[in-house]
Parts: sequence; C-alpha cells; structure tokens
Amino acid sequence: MMRMQARESQLPVFGVRHPLRAYATNSPRAQARLVVLALLADGQLDEREIDALDRRGIFADLGIARSAFVEVLSDFCSDVADQLPVSGSGYQLTQKALAGMLDEVSDRRVRVRLLRHMLAVINSDGHLSDAEKSLICTAMEHWQSGRGGEGRLQGSKPLLS
Repeated sequence: MMRMQARESQLPVFGVRHPLRAYATNSPRAQARLVVLALLADGQLDEREIDALDRRGIFADLGIARSAFVEVLSDFCSDVADQLPVSGSGYQLTQKALAGMLDEVSDRRVRVRLLRHMLAVINSDGHLSDAEKSLICTAMEHWQSGRGGEGRLQGSKPLLS
C-alpha cells in the first residue's frame, strides 16, 4: 500500500491510456475517479453528495480518505479543463477517454462493487439523467465485453435492480 501511495503522489502521467491523468490499475484513485464521474455526470455537484459517500462508507470501501477523494475530484476537473475539447454544452469526454478510465479497473469484484457505488451516487438525487444513464450503460457494456483486461461481469446478477 505504501508503494502505491508513493507512486501516485509523483507528478501525473498523461496520455498512457487516455488524455487524462493515469492512475495505477485497480488503485483507490482510479476507482475514486469513476465515482467522481458519477458525481459529475448530471452536470451538478452538491456537497451533500460527498457527505452521502462518507455516510455510506464508500470512501472506506474504496480505500481512500475523504480528503484524497476531494483531491481526485479536483485533479479530474483540472485535467478535463487542460486536456479535453470544449463544445457548446461543456467539456467533451470522448469514448476513448472513458474507456481508458474504465480500463484502469480490471478486477471483476472491484468493478461490481464500483458499479454499485456509482449507482448509489447517481440515485442519490432521485433523478436519472441521460448522461448518468449513459455512463452506467457504457461502464457495464465495456466491462462485460471483456475489453480492458480480465474480469468480465457476465453471469453476475443484474446491477440496475
């Protein structure tokens, strides 16, 4: 664990799998960034959503402190602003960029747990936006297809119940 933290605290590496900051495969920060995507998918961030993550024990389950999660959130916003194109409706997260971030989680059990956390975040406001639906569907399709490493989700229980 100490080696992973030391490696992640070095200067960020960009462009390995996608144009954003790269994290070690299956690391707490790689997982946290996908939860950040779920937080931001509807275009709004509410401090209560982060509080809900804490109350639900999601930070502990990811193996990351709340302060480190907020760093991942801040780094993601900075990376997006520096690396992704802008359209009339905001920054464009390409399929390649999303696939690269999804590929940073290869363990099947971690993927299933992470999808549950992402769904909890998305459902926290009682509204499912098109962008939120797209994020979850893309993650499930990407991971079920076997792209991005081992750990297919086939045969697992439906996650959208």
